[in-house]
Amino acid sequence: MEVKVSREEILRGNIYRTLIKLGLPLALSEMAQVLYDLANVFWLGRVGRDAVAAPSASWPIISVFIAAVNGLLASGAALVSQYRGAGDEEGVKLSVGQVYTLAITSSIAIASVGFLFTPGLMRIVGIPEDVLPYSISYARIFFVSIVFISLWESFRAVVSAAGNTLLPMKLNILGIALNASLDPFLILGLGPFPMLGVTGAALSTLISRLIVSAISMKLITSGIEGLKLERKYMTPQGKILKMMLKIGGPISISWLMDGLGFTVLTAIISMEGSAALAAWGIGDRPMNLMHFAVIGFIGATSIMVGQSLGAEDLKRAREIAKKTIKIVAAIGAGGGFIFAAFGKYIASFFIDDPEVVGLAAQFSLYMGSSIVFFEFIQLMASIAQGSGHTRFMMIISLTRIWLIRNLLAYLLGPGPVGLGAKGIWMGMSLSNLIAGSIAVAWVLKGKWWKPIIRDDKEKIATL
Repeated sequence: MEVKVSREEILRGNIYRTLIKLGLPLALSEMAQVLYDLANVFWLGRVGRDAVAAPSASWPIISVFIAAVNGLLASGAALVSQYRGAGDEEGVKLSVGQVYTLAITSSIAIASVGFLFTPGLMRIVGIPEDVLPYSISYARIFFVSIVFISLWESFRAVVSAAGNTLLPMKLNILGIALNASLDPFLILGLGPFPMLGVTGAALSTLISRLIVSAISMKLITSGIEGLKLERKYMTPQGKILKMMLKIGGPISISWLMDGLGFTVLTAIISMEGSAALAAWGIGDRPMNLMHFAVIGFIGATSIMVGQSLGAEDLKRAREIAKKTIKIVAAIGAGGGFIFAAFGKYIASFFIDDPEVVGLAAQFSLYMGSSIVFFEFIQLMASIAQGSGHTRFMMIISLTRIWLIRNLLAYLLGPGPVGLGAKGIWMGMSLSNLIAGSIAVAWVLKGKWWKPIIRDDKEKIATL
């Protein structure tokens, strides 16, 4: 089936069909990433539990630093989709230029700071000593990769927002294939390569993302799908930057605090030892296989909502949101049941450690029961990004992470109630249930259906 989607289809076509055409490449790309993550866990599992735990332990800290960049990229995608929906190609070109300018400058700064301060931060959050050196090595190499990842993510954001999700999928799968091919050689030391373990996993990511970012830069500077990165549009423009900060600020704060929240959660889980950390990593990654089936529709909703609002078709934007809720509910409930019921068998495939398998099975039971509500939260975030109305999403995100999830995880887990890792999983599950219910109410009743570009007709005069 042809999956390139025209502006006319997005604005006038059958909603379910367009969601599938836009969302299929997004879902396949996500599935490829999840399969790679599972392969990564498999190879690291051959090294040992500390190697499996290291990426999970370091990722929350990494995500803290990249949250600001990702928020700005999301705001740029919102502008591209709404200007494309409005038929304003100058606005599209200007938005693309500003996205790349911010991505380049901010990623260099973030990579430098992250590389320098990672060891101290790892110790502050209490990463277990047996995992700490592996986590530091993984994080530092990943921070070097951030500049290349930002260039690639800029390309994916603006091209997808314009309605072409196929090309980013192809490039992403290429990068993942390169990454997966390098993993066994660099992790286990096959052939002439030394055995590098966790360091090898991080190096394979660095090499693959460098290659993919170079290809994406060649495409965007040459011109693709009516998008072209031109130097004159990269000069900082006050009005566009102000809009990007207004949209991306709450997103960045949300993702920043999400990263910090996961850092705290990592510290809470670490109180239960490396087995709990490894169980978290093994239990969470397979569950993402279900997420890939939903993420395509969620990502497509953001694109369609953005372009519909740009065209000032507010009724269609709301109809798109309502139909996506039905899709997410069906897939999320079915997938969650599978993981809740078969979590033990899934975990056993990745590691032969009875303690880790038992804890991972508990994780799958509690999180599988609430995963559909987590998907509702993701849908709310997607609609907020596409519409540009991101403040309420930020409030719900901060409340879920800090006032509900982490607090309950501590109280029920290593805290006063003392249920151990089981209590942590229970707290995480309850936070999804509460915040997901609020998210559905906002999507159905919230006032997010006003285009953000309506009052910005003078922007081109600043060029």
